[in-house]
Amino acid sequence: NEKVLRAFVSTFPMEGLSLLAALRMFLESFRLPGEAQMIDRILQCFADMAHGLCVDARKFPTVDCTYLLCFSIILLNTDLHNPNIRPERKMTFDGFVLNNKNYGAEVSKGQDM
Repeated sequence: NEKVLRAFVSTFPMEGLSLLAALRMFLESFRLPGEAQMIDRILQCFADMAHGLCVDARKFPTVDCTYLLCFSIILLNTDLHNPNIRPERKMTFDGFVLNNKNYGAEVSKGQDM
């Protein structure tokens, strides 16, 4: 239920935190489900809240930028800790920056992150 999810997300004191600190605090409280659609809903709700409260997220031109960066951070963490991913296939710092530098005209409003 979306109302329950929004109420749950609103219980986290994100104001003044960095996006990464808020995301860590949020994700430490539960285990993400395995279904991509459920993860999408949870992260969208988190991004909606974090975009207005987190210190650095306010600098992002849209909520979608906040959402995409959060999703990318989770993928980076999965990539780092998944033993099934060969070392030569793991994401590099440069690869992460390149993937998240600019999400396109509609999402980033022409602004590099």
